[in-house]
Amino acid sequence: MAHDAEARQRESDEEMHRLALELTGQITWTVEPDGSGLRMSERYRELTGMVDDANAEQTIHPEDRDAVQKGWAEALRIGEPFAVGCRLRMRDGAYRHFHVRAVPRRDRQGRILRWYGISEDVHDRRAAEQARLDVEERYRLVAQATNDAVWDHDFVARTIAWGENAAAIVGAPRPIGQTSHRWWEERIHPDEKAALLKSLSTAIAGEAKRWSGTYRFRRNDGSYADVLDRGFIIRDDEGRAVRAIGAMSDLTERHRAEAEIRRIQAELIHVSRVSAMGALASTLAHELNQPLAAVTNFVRGSRRIAELEDTPREVLVDALANAETAARRAGDIVRRLRDLVSHGKVSVSSEHLPTLIDEACMIAFIGEDLRGVRHRLRLDAGAQWVRADRIQIQQVLINLIRNAIEAIGDGVRREVLITTRVQGSLIEVEVADTGPGIAASDPDDLFSEFMTTKSGGMGLGLPISRTIVEAHGGQIEARNRDECGAAFSFTLPRVRRRAAKRAEPL
Repeated sequence: MAHDAEARQRESDEEMHRLALELTGQITWTVEPDGSGLRMSERYRELTGMVDDANAEQTIHPEDRDAVQKGWAEALRIGEPFAVGCRLRMRDGAYRHFHVRAVPRRDRQGRILRWYGISEDVHDRRAAEQARLDVEERYRLVAQATNDAVWDHDFVARTIAWGENAAAIVGAPRPIGQTSHRWWEERIHPDEKAALLKSLSTAIAGEAKRWSGTYRFRRNDGSYADVLDRGFIIRDDEGRAVRAIGAMSDLTERHRAEAEIRRIQAELIHVSRVSAMGALASTLAHELNQPLAAVTNFVRGSRRIAELEDTPREVLVDALANAETAARRAGDIVRRLRDLVSHGKVSVSSEHLPTLIDEACMIAFIGEDLRGVRHRLRLDAGAQWVRADRIQIQQVLINLIRNAIEAIGDGVRREVLITTRVQGSLIEVEVADTGPGIAASDPDDLFSEFMTTKSGGMGLGLPISRTIVEAHGGQIEARNRDECGAAFSFTLPRVRRRAAKRAEPL
């Protein structure tokens, strides 16, 4: 009687556990100690549509069946717990991933009384895990493709975990792995360390979600890489910054290439100026000859006057003053030419636009009186000060003025009009002529390299002018005027009042 009561209690406990497992939505099953007498829970039939438990093997994916059978046979032989992953066919014919486990229940003597198993649906979990792995792999490949060094900065532990690409930036032979915060801090260039660390501390202490900084980072060989560092700050529930995840980009080669491009552009701009002065050589010689000849004549006359005993002193002074004026004019021309063909460092400062235009006109209109070309200035009283490199903007003006003069050719109306006007934070300068206008289908084509309408031109003047203007933060464009001729205009940043005459790199 006691044995029967114990058996009934055991069956009651097993039924309770079976029902509890059924509530989890998983498949439960039992078999005899030798593996026979398979009994599947009702959940199995709901999912698979199978009625006969004995044919349960038929629901296992053919590719997984052999591994399941061998693993189960080995578990029965040694009497140890069984676990395997496999795919089971559902009622609709699709397969889902399951994790199958079974353990033996033993009596007091250690004999197996029955095997109890559970088949857990892990399909969604596996899909989510695979999706996570796919995202991580794509993230890793993207990071490698961009050559950015991905990092994870733990503010609490004060450690930084570095991605694989960090080794290339640092010049290390193998991945860096994890370093201390101090390791990163000590590699920041001394001139930039204080400001960079302060910006990071400010971002951490505040409510910022992002942080970025550009600085020099020391490599293993002692040289410095130009890097752009940026990341997202992660905060806890109380708003405290606990970590940041971001990437470091090596800008060294880009900066070197940009510097080389700027050097080549500066050389080309300089060559363009020298070439333009070469084209004006004969006219310049004529223009210089006039004041120099005047100086000679006035000085010769002054000497003769001085030799006469009864000549009034005022006559001698007047003659010498005229000689001085002519000499100063020749000197001004030479100084303007020397400035224009100089190869000094490009810099910008506050420049008085009317003066800048006058100086450019002195060179650009040399000898044009003989050709009957006249020019007019229509300068806006509010367009006084600009931020510019004086020599380069004068080069633009000389290019545009000489082009305007050549466009006029032998026309009846021979005039160049230079206009300035205020446009908000910019000042527009326009050079207009009375020639036949622009024949090109698109005026913007005129600013393309090697595009020229001159028989002996190289097509570099306007492209160089565009390079200079855009480097100043302005725009240059061309259009046909309504009445006649063409107009070329460009803009420069306006300075509302004269700032300190401090030159800055362009």
